[in-house]
Amino acid sequence: MTDAVLHHVGIVVPDEAEMAEMMTTLGLVEDYRGYVPEFHALCVFTQGNGASPVEFVVPDGGPLLKFNKGMGGLHHLAYLTDSLDATAAALAAKGMKLLEDHHVKGAGPFRCNFLSPIYTRGLTIEYIELL
Repeated sequence: MTDAVLHHVGIVVPDEAEMAEMMTTLGLVEDYRGYVPEFHALCVFTQGNGASPVEFVVPDGGPLLKFNKGMGGLHHLAYLTDSLDATAAALAAKGMKLLEDHHVKGAGPFRCNFLSPIYTRGLTIEYIELL
């Protein structure tokens, strides 16, 4: 697998009001946002300010609405990789597979896919390839 570097931390929140409150509490500033229809999610990325940015995921449907019994919380760590295909192949060689059959266009200038938490003792890992 290609070397992967932490890109951001993903937190699911029930709504935009809770997201705004958490951003204020943590002293975070929005950088950009986008919507990913495949995941039924508004994704809001914060500025890194010298550290890994935080992505807030605000679902409006789909399984993310039920994440952590609807309360949200830490959802994933996202790692930057040179090639999603190479990452998928390396994981497959270890008996693991990514969640989606096809990589998904993310909320920013990247494609992404996720490693199921069944392989990581409960933590979802997102792999990102910049476009």
